[in-house]
Amino acid sequence: MDKPKSNVYFSSLKNSKMTSPLEKISRLFERCAPSKMFSKGDLIAIKVHFGELGNTSFLRPIFLRPIIETLKSLETKPFLTDTNTLYIGMRTNSVDHFHNAMLNGFGYSTLQVPVIIADGLRGEQSVSIQVSQELLESVSIASEIAHSDGMVVVSHFKGHEVSGFGGAIKNMSMGCASRQGKLQMHSVTRPVVDVSICSACGKCQDNCQSKAIDIEKTAFISTRCVGCSRCIAVCPEKAIGHNWDESASNIQKKMIEYASGTIKALNSRLIFINILTSISPACDCYKGNDAPITGDLGFMASLDPIAIDRASYEMVINSTPHKSDPFREIYDYLDPEVQFRHAKKIGLGNADYNLIDIDLQ
Repeated sequence: MDKPKSNVYFSSLKNSKMTSPLEKISRLFERCAPSKMFSKGDLIAIKVHFGELGNTSFLRPIFLRPIIETLKSLETKPFLTDTNTLYIGMRTNSVDHFHNAMLNGFGYSTLQVPVIIADGLRGEQSVSIQVSQELLESVSIASEIAHSDGMVVVSHFKGHEVSGFGGAIKNMSMGCASRQGKLQMHSVTRPVVDVSICSACGKCQDNCQSKAIDIEKTAFISTRCVGCSRCIAVCPEKAIGHNWDESASNIQKKMIEYASGTIKALNSRLIFINILTSISPACDCYKGNDAPITGDLGFMASLDPIAIDRASYEMVINSTPHKSDPFREIYDYLDPEVQFRHAKKIGLGNADYNLIDIDLQ
């Protein structure tokens, strides 16, 4: 028997001058009944992407205020969170990541909640969650997310060069994984050393928890490596990187399996909000951003991450002049539908949805 359709609530950015978009987000959030999911004293993660320094298309911090205000009215204890990145940038370690978040406007003075980077100082703190799926037996979820009492996943919907688009699915899979988890999704091998720039300084060896790095003329990563990628973050020469050898199709499947692990870790106590503004063609991890691929559309909320991403994906397509898929036009080497098919296969969420326009009610 097919699952009943999941409800996805929508509010357009088209508006009278007398109604704030923040009021729309508040009404959407209330339709997901947070008072029935979260309790007094709960530590509630608000999972966002703080945007790489220099990028200007990331989620506007002000859009989080109605969510925070609602959570505080329920006497929960909300906090903003994200995880450290595989690549070298302003979000590689928690010190720089926190500084990046402040510079991009996610400060206490604006939102009055703390920022906690969820996977430790260099992305090494995680909890292993058993999922027993097609590609992965277990997943590595950032510890402070796994230990939260619930989570609101607030995602800037946009294009992405590995999955076609990035929304709720990517935010709670790639975005909730530790550094080891991110490497597990992207690559099937251990990090590699560029011997042409390695100075054999030994910093990677000193920081390797698995004793997997030997230093001779250059560093060498042995088969003892567990894939935590700590060495990537500490290398002063930026000589250690990834072997991007995983197929785009398998990365999308692993993202779905990681999403299932995040849901399991939090006992399904999650609410999803997608922000469909500044819909850029690539991830907010870049220090720059291109022009949006379509106009600002509005906001969505749901208890189902698959349904909200499907609804967002189709709304973007339908907003283009010829109702063509802009994500496939940009990234013609991948099929974004893979993640929906795999989600159906493993029973995660539902791509069939009822789109409920709250502006009409």
